[in-house]
Amino acid sequence: MKLLKTNLLYVSLLSLIIGGASTLIIEHKVVKANPDADPSTDRDPRISGDNYTITGYNSTYKFIRPILSVEPVNEFEKYSGLKKNIEDYIANEKQKGLTSASVYFREFTKGQWFGINLTEKYDPGSLLKVGVLITYLRMAETDKELLKKEIEYHAEKGFQLPEEHFQSESVSEGGKYTINELLRFMIAYSDNKATLFLEDHMDTTVFKNEFSDMGMTPPRFSDPNYRLNAKEYSMLFKALFNAGYLRKRASETALSLLSESVFKEGLLKGLPQNLTVAHKFGEFGNGNMSELHECGIIYLGNTPYLLNVMTRGNDWNQLSDFIGHISKTVYDFNSSAQVN
Repeated sequence: MKLLKTNLLYVSLLSLIIGGASTLIIEHKVVKANPDADPSTDRDPRISGDNYTITGYNSTYKFIRPILSVEPVNEFEKYSGLKKNIEDYIANEKQKGLTSASVYFREFTKGQWFGINLTEKYDPGSLLKVGVLITYLRMAETDKELLKKEIEYHAEKGFQLPEEHFQSESVSEGGKYTINELLRFMIAYSDNKATLFLEDHMDTTVFKNEFSDMGMTPPRFSDPNYRLNAKEYSMLFKALFNAGYLRKRASETALSLLSESVFKEGLLKGLPQNLTVAHKFGEFGNGNMSELHECGIIYLGNTPYLLNVMTRGNDWNQLSDFIGHISKTVYDFNSSAQVN
């Protein structure tokens, strides 16, 4: 598939974002933005205080700097046992054929997190469909009728879609669909046909700026070597949960649609059926090696958390079971912590 950014600022309200934290003083440079500048070259990089990392973006805005994520710099001791458990499991699975695995966990109420093998990069595959979704919702902020527009679907002649191991419903040749319907096919069913069609009709500048704004290298069309690590990719989900990139209603729409994903061969394995999970999986295979990843927000009571598991190996079933095992292990830990 083709896709396939110095004054002292006292932040007294930061505790509302990270939960229970004392007032924090952070230092950042005040930048006078050029409203006509290219957003990809006029962005706010990660700004670090002594205890927290704030991820924001400047883009074309002159007077505001939206916050995408606020996160403690260091991992929390609370999760050290859980992390060790997962690391031991990874080591055991590597003896059975697993080549590589990365895990990024982030609890939202206090911002506590841990990561495993976060320097490893993977082909995101269909995970990038979340980027396409955000692009269309961003475009719809200026074109109010965009999502209601109806288009007749026709496959691109001569283009061969990548082989899919996990398949679901797909659009039909000659069928008429609204953009909203195509987005649902792309997210809920991970339909590559709908995705390619949406890519052909989207504003690619908006798409690329989206990744730049979030501190990631923008996907390059026709580049088979594009890679992301587990923490980088998770920024898309953080930005949606915090409503720091799209407007609140659009962020709600995106996560609601992600909660309709029918894929059950990863994070959902072993989780209660009535649990709300906004999630997206991605796969990649070249005949000799397979990659299966899934990122999602698990809405566990009053303590929702993000979990992203990225894997590489030669057995689809092992990768699927691996993601399911990690998900259940993390869920059981957080469920127990919530009760206690």
